[in-house]
Amino acid sequence: MNRRLALFALGLFAFSAAATAAEPALTFELYKDAGGDFRWRLKAGNGQVIATPGQAYKAKADAKAGVERIQKDAKDLTFELYDDAKKETRWRMKAKNGQVIATSGQGYKAKADAEKAVEEIKAGAAGAKVVDDAK
Repeated sequence: MNRRLALFALGLFAFSAAATAAEPALTFELYKDAGGDFRWRLKAGNGQVIATPGQAYKAKADAKAGVERIQKDAKDLTFELYDDAKKETRWRMKAKNGQVIATSGQGYKAKADAEKAVEEIKAGAAGAKVVDDAK
């Protein structure tokens, strides 16, 4: 009996560790900025902003269309890495026509961390939840 209990506990621990190791889901938030324009931001599961749009939108429908376009094309978007004034690595997300449609929400001290963020967006943006906080 004790052996079964030990195996059960071991299995439960392995399941718990795997669930904890899973990447948190991404969330797009639509919101209205201080100037009354509509914007979106992409947040990681820990609430940190990892992407912001290249522009503000006068119409909420246009901001939402921007999110939908990123979700649709996420795996095919081009990302350009560059060093900012603080010597941290940032990225720009570009549409097929070369237009910048989003930038990193922060600078990354390690280039590998910026690359990881890009891969997370490519893998998770299509299925990201959209929260409409724009009133």
